[in-house]
Amino acid sequence: MIQALQDNEWLLQPPRRGGHAAMAWGAVLASAALHWLAAVELPLFKLGASAALPQPPKRVPVVVQSVVRIPSAPVPDRPPEFSPGRPDASFARPAPKEFITALDPALLQPSTMPPELAGDRSPVRLPEPPPDRIEWQPRQARIEITRQMAREDPVAPPRRLSAAIERVPLAADLIAPSPPPVSPAPVSAGPPSLHGSGLFALRAEGPAGALPQARLAPPPEMGHPVPIREAGAVMTERGADITGVKPIEHLLRLDLRTHVPADEAAWLYFSLAIRRAGDNVLPVLPRDVFLIQDCSSSMTTPKVEACKRGLHAALRTLSPRDRFDIMSFRDRVARCFGEWTDASPTARARAGWFIEQMESSGMTDVFGALDALKGIGGDPGRPLVAMMISDGRPTIGLQDNFEIIQRYSDSNEGRVSVFSFGGGSGVNRFLLDFLSYKNRGESRIVRDNTALPEGIEAFAREVSRPVLANLEYRFSGLERTEVYPHLLTHLYLDRPLVLYGRVPAGTPSTAVRIAGWSGAGAHDMVFPVDWAAGTEGGSDLRNDWVRQKLSWLVGEHIRTRDPAFRAAAIKLARSVGPSMPYAVELGVPDAPVRVN
Repeated sequence: MIQALQDNEWLLQPPRRGGHAAMAWGAVLASAALHWLAAVELPLFKLGASAALPQPPKRVPVVVQSVVRIPSAPVPDRPPEFSPGRPDASFARPAPKEFITALDPALLQPSTMPPELAGDRSPVRLPEPPPDRIEWQPRQARIEITRQMAREDPVAPPRRLSAAIERVPLAADLIAPSPPPVSPAPVSAGPPSLHGSGLFALRAEGPAGALPQARLAPPPEMGHPVPIREAGAVMTERGADITGVKPIEHLLRLDLRTHVPADEAAWLYFSLAIRRAGDNVLPVLPRDVFLIQDCSSSMTTPKVEACKRGLHAALRTLSPRDRFDIMSFRDRVARCFGEWTDASPTARARAGWFIEQMESSGMTDVFGALDALKGIGGDPGRPLVAMMISDGRPTIGLQDNFEIIQRYSDSNEGRVSVFSFGGGSGVNRFLLDFLSYKNRGESRIVRDNTALPEGIEAFAREVSRPVLANLEYRFSGLERTEVYPHLLTHLYLDRPLVLYGRVPAGTPSTAVRIAGWSGAGAHDMVFPVDWAAGTEGGSDLRNDWVRQKLSWLVGEHIRTRDPAFRAAAIKLARSVGPSMPYAVELGVPDAPVRVN
């Protein structure tokens, strides 16, 4: 350390005198040299060089010395104009100027056409007449008669002389021939619109009211009497020769129950149940099935979960020939497929996944779900069945029970059979009952929510095998009868078709004919009805008939809003007891309500 200080001891010595002055003179000399070089080597930067650059020209100001006015062009004299205030003023129109110059004479005469462009100046030749057309020669062919249906030598009928007939004043000159006399019989039927139309027009019949029989031969030519011998031959025709309707009564049986109440001996109440006769059954028709589930908040989560188990069971009732779709609804609808889908294992698995996604939430739009059914198409050979599971309590959209029932029934016209199913104590029975009653269906309600899965499966199984669709019925030989319902469901193998009616006591035996369609065509069944052979039905039989007629009266009141049907329904209900079903909906709050 000491050695280092000794080596640099000059750092500690004071500066020598005269060092700064020498450095200052050196800086002055260097600056002077640089200025000299700049003045010699860079002439553009010489002092005063800017004066040698070109300068812009100076502008001389304009000075006005005098102002001279230029006279304007003379204005031509204008003639006085006419006005109503100056009738004596004359008006002279100036002569028009000549704007058209004389045309060049060369333009008026066409120039001579060069010879090379003149062409042939010979007269135009007329076209030659067309050659004579060859006369049409038809192709000759030999015609052979394969089946002779008329005689080659027709024989004229012999001349017939008629006895003179005494003339009657004001009588018709021509009298139409009369058919063989047939004893008339009154007729009673289901819906009045079925008389003489639909399937009954396919079966040969006699006059109105008679039993189905052979059709009479057409009347002969006007003026010829009908021989009795020919009429008798016509009446011996077979039904199979004159109609395309196939009888099936041998495959079914009719169960008749009757009852004459002690307090109403003037009437005989009856029920007719049509069931299959045995193992020989009609072919089952393929169906189009629509399963509809209400998933609104009013259904509650436990109830929806129970319905989901029932829907899984309903899928198992589908046959491979069926087509189906599933729809859930609340304030909007959601469909599983959006179209008819064959009931294959893959489609059922996808439908099962759709069912598992259902949950209770939102409002209830019942009419919106029903309105979605209008857009679905169907096959005429397939019965269309819709099974709706709901509490029937709309909270959004159309909420009037009467409007919902009638508007859908008018648009449906019996095309879709609606089967309604509900559970619990808060079900709108009025809506579900008449929505099914007026649309070829039936409603069913269970009190216990835990019974929903088994009830849905049993209901779906009952309508799983249709054999006859679009049924109509007719009774023969009854003067007074009241049979309900008028609009029938399809005929299913696993559920009977039941009619309820009443006739005056002592009415003779009659017959009933029911006709419908199946995959093979039109079918019908004719059963004789012997009142004495019926089994005793008990007092419940009258109650069943009252319920059916009451449903018809209320249905007509829904359709027409006629208070007469409402009054008749109230009178009928009170005639058998103090309780009144649908009292709230019919506006009868004083009557005790009966829960069926």
